[in-house]
Amino acid sequence: MTTHDSHPSAHTVILPPAGGLACLPTPFASPLRWDPLGALVMRPWYDRMAVNVVARWYLTLSRAWAAALASGGDPASFAGELGLERLPQGLCGWQVARGLAATTMLARVHAGAEAHWQDVFFGAGAPSDATLVAAERGRRRSAHNLMAARRHFSCLRKRIDPLRWAIPRPAEMPPMSALQGDGGTCIQLPGEPSAFPAVELSHWVPGPYGRQAWLRFAAPGLPGDTAWAQVFEPVGVANPPTLISLHGICMESEHWGRATDSVDVAPALALKGLRVIRPEGPWHGRRQLPGTYGGEPAMAQGPLGFLKLFRAWGAEVAVMIDWARRQGSAQVALGGVSLGALTSQLIAVAAKSWPAELRPDALVLIACSEDLKDVAFQGSLAAAIGLPARLAAQGWTEADVGRYLPLMEPRGEPAMASGKIVMVLGEADDLTPFSGGLALARRWQVPPVNLFLRPQGHFSVAFDLARRPQPLDRLVEILGSA
Repeated sequence: MTTHDSHPSAHTVILPPAGGLACLPTPFASPLRWDPLGALVMRPWYDRMAVNVVARWYLTLSRAWAAALASGGDPASFAGELGLERLPQGLCGWQVARGLAATTMLARVHAGAEAHWQDVFFGAGAPSDATLVAAERGRRRSAHNLMAARRHFSCLRKRIDPLRWAIPRPAEMPPMSALQGDGGTCIQLPGEPSAFPAVELSHWVPGPYGRQAWLRFAAPGLPGDTAWAQVFEPVGVANPPTLISLHGICMESEHWGRATDSVDVAPALALKGLRVIRPEGPWHGRRQLPGTYGGEPAMAQGPLGFLKLFRAWGAEVAVMIDWARRQGSAQVALGGVSLGALTSQLIAVAAKSWPAELRPDALVLIACSEDLKDVAFQGSLAAAIGLPARLAAQGWTEADVGRYLPLMEPRGEPAMASGKIVMVLGEADDLTPFSGGLALARRWQVPPVNLFLRPQGHFSVAFDLARRPQPLDRLVEILGSA
């Protein structure tokens, strides 16, 4: 098996509109995109550090932040949300009180900015580009400020769990028949396309990659919820191919500042002629459940959480594929990073039994694995947050988990030909362990030209795509040659 890592990257670029007040700003360029810094940092040592930071800092501070939002600023309620008898005194107590007040205020500001944004982008009439840009920048700024309020609770990080655990016991799980979907997976097509929920498209706004807008529709798998997605379109390209790019767990790019945009390189593919749809996954971003942070329910509920997320997101992706076809895309690719890859590989199997127009034509998987038991019991992040011990405490054995694995693993054949599957794997990945990704590549007979094996870990292999984008260039070639 070979890689393209020594080959030059494609550089066909479609110029976006000029910048200014009537165009969204270009994301900050990360210094990790350039050698020699990127080559020094994007190595397995970075991944070991990242797992520790995520598990022991980001998730615990997120738990406190979610409790602050749920408490409305009330100290007693906040302590109860975190399972604490009382809040600490002294300097830490002062920091927490300050954080509660700041988080409550920032939540009000963001709610107002989000409401104004929705009025502007989805309202009647034709707002000017400058009005749209101002609304989006205001929304993004308020969202970033709210997300960054996590920092106020750093003194609590050793006192609280990273998750509000809610793993059901094996006997409390729904019957298998209620979880069974298409192709042996848990994902099920949400009816005939004619019965799909109506998709609402916002006004378009000029951006650094062409133009961008948002989609929203009633989430077919989560009653009462709204599915959201951001769309990036190239300029001067009629009926471009589409990539639906699914994010990883806890990744909420739309709600942080521009610096985080450099992590997600998919939108920049609009400069190479692709329409990119970037969904907001269930329980993330605008879709956070009260009292939780982005992605927490999936992890906190164990196998049931991931079954529910896969099922809900798979149904939403079917609606987005249908929308992309109706916009004129003859080729629709699906893919993602980490959780997004695990979801995409499952959809690829489920879609084999779907109508032809709903089957994705190509697939790009970054940091994936076909072995979900390995991810849950041997993965570094699962171990760092204590998932195996929590499962055992609720009476789960590996055999119990094994009963549900066929619903969560891509055991069937994909809807697309193997020549249209691109995979990027980190040989030092111990979060979605490398062996499971390589086994999937071999079973699906991914050709060597499409398989990129890199001496990196889970985070570095994904983040380094900005510096070494050959796998994404290969996807562009596949979609362009169809």
